[in-house]
Amino acid sequence: MRAAVASSHSPDFACRSRRSLARVLALCLLSAGTGGCNRPAADEPPPASAPVAAAATDQTLPAPAPPARVRGRKILAEATSPYSKIRVQQTGTKRTLGFIRKRGDEFVQTIVDLADPDVPAHSYVETMTAPFMVVDDPRRLLVVGLGGGTMIRYLHSRVPAAQIDAVEIDPEVVRLAGEWFGVVPGPRLRIFTDDAVRFIAGEGESYDIIWLDAFLDPGAPGTDNSGVPEELRGLGFLRRVKARLNPGGVAAFNIHHLTGYDAHVNAIAEVFPHVQVVRRPGSSNWIVLALTADEAPTPEALRSRAEALDALGTWKISFAELAGVTLPWERRPSP
Repeated sequence: MRAAVASSHSPDFACRSRRSLARVLALCLLSAGTGGCNRPAADEPPPASAPVAAAATDQTLPAPAPPARVRGRKILAEATSPYSKIRVQQTGTKRTLGFIRKRGDEFVQTIVDLADPDVPAHSYVETMTAPFMVVDDPRRLLVVGLGGGTMIRYLHSRVPAAQIDAVEIDPEVVRLAGEWFGVVPGPRLRIFTDDAVRFIAGEGESYDIIWLDAFLDPGAPGTDNSGVPEELRGLGFLRRVKARLNPGGVAAFNIHHLTGYDAHVNAIAEVFPHVQVVRRPGSSNWIVLALTADEAPTPEALRSRAEALDALGTWKISFAELAGVTLPWERRPSP
């Protein structure tokens, strides 16, 4: 269940990794008709905190609310919270959730194509799947930052054996994600309306993968120029993130390549033994993988895992492409 990155320098690592992943993928293929990979009852994840019955019909998230298509552009909802002014709007079949800045422009956080809402319409969500190239059979997943929940929908539909927790500080974002994007608690999904710093520092389960994807209104007090709360960049918080990971676990940070990027990644590298960066050409979102394992995977091991994931044929993205743009981070002097 834990990460397959240890002993990555042994000669037969890639071969053993391929065999291990093949066994996992075979089990998950069987799970398509049963709602999850088989595992002993004593090792089942705890039930969701919300009182939702674990019925077979509740194994998928609800479809986003109508309309399925609009003419031109239509504002569906607006809300103002202590953190942001939020707008949900739609053009054709594309629905977005964004923050309205004080100067009036919109910072889009979420894009969903209602023609297939469980497939990412924003390339950064695809890049955020990179941890699956280095973690074997993850069962406990945490997403910090909900937005419209596209990452949640994608994970929920592609990893049926996993229990997913999501943390979002803004109750209006949680409400809009449920009302307009169909992202609501269920047997495999818990949503916590809480401050990420407090949640991570609290007592609770450990996770195989933690995604840090929390953004507020850029320029708001206490955020950087991309909207990441400054507290989420501090060494103390990063150490607590590491402490909440299972042995061999991975934290994935969605970081805009803007001013302060090098300092942020350098801080992550100060806490985690290995850091790799997934840099897709043409994207301002670079995904930083912070590994807890003693050894990092070799490029050959990444390619092997990527090929096995692509062979599964269910993710509808190219892990081989992600493996090809994943490189070790080299510390840089901060400006």
